[in-house]
Amino acid sequence: MSLTASITGRAELRRLAAQIKAVGDKGMAREMSAALRKAGKPVAESVRREAIAAMPARGGYRAEITRSLKFRVAQRTGARTASLTLTTYADGTKERRDIRALDDGRLRHPVYGRSRRIKRGPRAGTAQPNPWSMTRIRAGFHRRGTDGAADEAAREIGKVLDDFASRLLKG
Repeated sequence: MSLTASITGRAELRRLAAQIKAVGDKGMAREMSAALRKAGKPVAESVRREAIAAMPARGGYRAEITRSLKFRVAQRTGARTASLTLTTYADGTKERRDIRALDDGRLRHPVYGRSRRIKRGPRAGTAQPNPWSMTRIRAGFHRRGTDGAADEAAREIGKVLDDFASRLLKG
């Protein structure tokens, strides 16, 4: 499960991408894509800081989420829109962590040291895996992280657009 945040708009980005496409400079298009992905990095770091602050200090989950939290930054230019998309996900040991539940304030975790014995049936006397518990955490870390860094990302995107527009005018 992953969460996505988008920064949309910037008519300049649309026009600039169309100009690069018209010029046919593949290297410049790749360079612009890389620069826009780099502009999304402050948003990812802000989300990471908020996630770490939201996790409980005890139990080791804060360190666990720090290691497993990953981001994918992609930019897309369409006929009418341009967007920068940040996808947040975290890999667990067997499956992806439920980032949406964490963002809603629900941390599901095993309770160590408490196992149940099966009393009847063919597996009587064997221990069943640890039961799971739900801990409430501060909700909205993803939204706070993206909102907190959106202005900085927009400024970075503006710098990228200005740079590429001036390069196109020179060329």
